Amino acid sequence: MTTDRLVMFQDLIANFIKRLEQAYVEKDEEQLTELFHPDQRNMSFLNRFQLQMLFQIYEISSEIIDLEVLDLFEDEVVFTYTRKHLYTCINSDDERDEKLNNLTSYYVEVSIEDGQLWITRYAPYSVVYLDKQGEILPGAEAVVPERAQFFEKMQRFSKHFDLNNYQPATYKVYRDSEFIGYYPKDEFYKYENTEKFTIDYFEEMAAESIAEHNRIYLEQELVLGEIIAETEEYSIIETQYEDEGPINHELVLSMLAPDGFFMIRYQRNKQLIDPEVRASWIRQMQQAATEINNV
Repeated sequence: MTTDRLVMFQDLIANFIKRLEQAYVEKDEEQLTELFHPDQRNMSFLNRFQLQMLFQIYEISSEIIDLEVLDLFEDEVVFTYTRKHLYTCINSDDERDEKLNNLTSYYVEVSIEDGQLWITRYAPYSVVYLDKQGEILPGAEAVVPERAQFFEKMQRFSKHFDLNNYQPATYKVYRDSEFIGYYPKDEFYKYENTEKFTIDYFEEMAAESIAEHNRIYLEQELVLGEIIAETEEYSIIETQYEDEGPINHELVLSMLAPDGFFMIRYQRNKQLIDPEVRASWIRQMQQAATEINNV
């Protein structure tokens, strides 16, 4: 991809996203829908009922914070962008105590057909909630959604880790599991981060024992896979694996507790973990494991 071609498409995509955001702020459902490929107009973002309810209750402001082109092909552009939305009630009687203001980052695929741009994929990968003044809410409050059920279970372990330089920016809710991700504060809206700290909670462990879980985990295609610690209740595993080139390096704490199964990871992407940093994360994982039975 030449620099000139990249700059040209960055400008083209920037204008395209401005049109998308402008249509949303101006509550123009028709214009908003027309920016998506006809085959993709059933996606949840375009739910007509939800949009109409939102547009009736709120005035919306939008600010584009970041845009990055990831891949460029003859008939497709892949990029990410982050936008800031602030919602103001039109009628004060409709004011609700809910998290609406947010910074959301999207992974977007746009097809190019006969000079026409169409969105074919529009997937959020990071949502950070803001207060009424547009500032990021403190700590995990910035990311934990109202429908989350299991965050308190994860919190008793996360308190043992030094996360002062990280921003929670991802929270996923499934039927029987939840996930939270922390990223460097100056990278939390990036699609590819230099490092991350994550916690997965599952109501049940798929394996019969921690030992079996470790065996299955280490059956992946790895450059390095070693067990640092293993008991009936927890283990710490170190792995290195290739991902289209440079090696990724991770430490994984797995814990079988009375209230569920937890996997806590620290991962360095495309670079090895510094030995002193590695030792520090292992110490923190060992300390967190002392909380297993404190339900």
